[in-house]
Amino acid sequence: MSPMKQATLQSHFATHKDRFIEEWQDFLRFPSVSTNAERKAECARCATWLADHLAALGFTTRLIPTESHPLVFAERAGKPDSPTVLFYGHYDVQPEDPVSLWKTPPFEPTLINDRMFARGAQDNKGQLFAAIKAIETLIRADALHVTLKLLIEGDEETGEMPIIKVLHREQAALAADIVMAADTSAVSSGAPTITMGLRGIVHLTAVLSGPDHDLHSGVHGGRIPNPANALCRMIASLHKDDGRVAVEGFYDNVQDPTPEERALANAQPIDPAWYKTVTGLLPVGGELQYTPVERSGFRPAIDLNGIHSGYGGAGSKTIIAAQAMAKISARLVPGQCPERILKLITRHLQQQVPNGLTLAITEQGAGGAALRVALNSPAVVTARRVLGEISPLPTAFLWEGASVPILSHLPAIAGGDVLLVGFGSEEDNIHAPNESYSVEQFRMGFLYTGLFLNQLGNS
Repeated sequence: MSPMKQATLQSHFATHKDRFIEEWQDFLRFPSVSTNAERKAECARCATWLADHLAALGFTTRLIPTESHPLVFAERAGKPDSPTVLFYGHYDVQPEDPVSLWKTPPFEPTLINDRMFARGAQDNKGQLFAAIKAIETLIRADALHVTLKLLIEGDEETGEMPIIKVLHREQAALAADIVMAADTSAVSSGAPTITMGLRGIVHLTAVLSGPDHDLHSGVHGGRIPNPANALCRMIASLHKDDGRVAVEGFYDNVQDPTPEERALANAQPIDPAWYKTVTGLLPVGGELQYTPVERSGFRPAIDLNGIHSGYGGAGSKTIIAAQAMAKISARLVPGQCPERILKLITRHLQQQVPNGLTLAITEQGAGGAALRVALNSPAVVTARRVLGEISPLPTAFLWEGASVPILSHLPAIAGGDVLLVGFGSEEDNIHAPNESYSVEQFRMGFLYTGLFLNQLGNS
């Protein structure tokens, strides 16, 4: 079995590019917003479409029910003694709000200057579908020799993991030597990137209650504790003036990176001018004794995600609101237990509640622990070689600040090494209006997946 050449894959992509784009658009038209109960049927339709698409490629497919949205599982046996690869992705997408800021309708995928605009264009439908088209190409060329399994969920964007119970029941079916995912990004230079770590995540909603109804601030101001005032002080108490988290015990057991990991991460520094271009701000927050790369890749953080109380409309409404609400999340690094961190944050907030007010944690969730991949993993070594074939730029190593919660559980369940290679960029604007993904990024994901799986099956 001779390895497939890059030129062969390039030629196939050029020949079938228009069809790939049309099918990608079909996939994007499903408004599979997992957090919206009114879109549950659309999520189910999207899962069915995906299962049918994979079945047409020669996979044995099934939809696995969960407490929320169905899982798509597909499997195709490879040659005897070949490795088994489990490829993970998700078909659900973020809400499209605010729709008024979209230049094109979010679920009418539009190609502009070789860039596809749609909700899910990159995250994760674009990256996932590029891999599926590479797999299709290998199958039709009789060049896919590994046993390949695909696990595609519909709840990644909810922050919850209803699939965990299912995965434990399906452990035997999921067994693999390598767990692959294409739900990550490349560094800002555009160099092909292997993601070597992801932060874990927890979240909670804190509601601070005071009077049993809104009160006139003139009559009662200065007489009773104000939930909005108090909640602002409570949120501010989560951090010290130097940017460190002030929650007692928060940094216990944090695992620092090795000198080699730190050096590789800082080999791709964040350019402050570029960062301001894409975010509107310089990277001057958090623990300033660490570099921006280290702050997001190796250090934990707590952030306020939303806060509301009282009146927010035009003009003035002089009230003391009955309640104030805040949504808080924490990103975690290896060594931090998500459930313990939730308890520590909750305890800290409870200790800050002023006399007369009551605090309720109305929602909370542990999305998963942090993940860190070994530099000497055989999968990483093979991926680095393949990426060197498709790009003149040296492969970068990234310790990502974001979270893919299931990937903290899936490797242990499946039993394989983790490999995270994605081609996303800041320009893609994921989770925001005008999300997009270029045809060139799609092509790079196609080439990488095709070459990696082919070479793995010929090793």
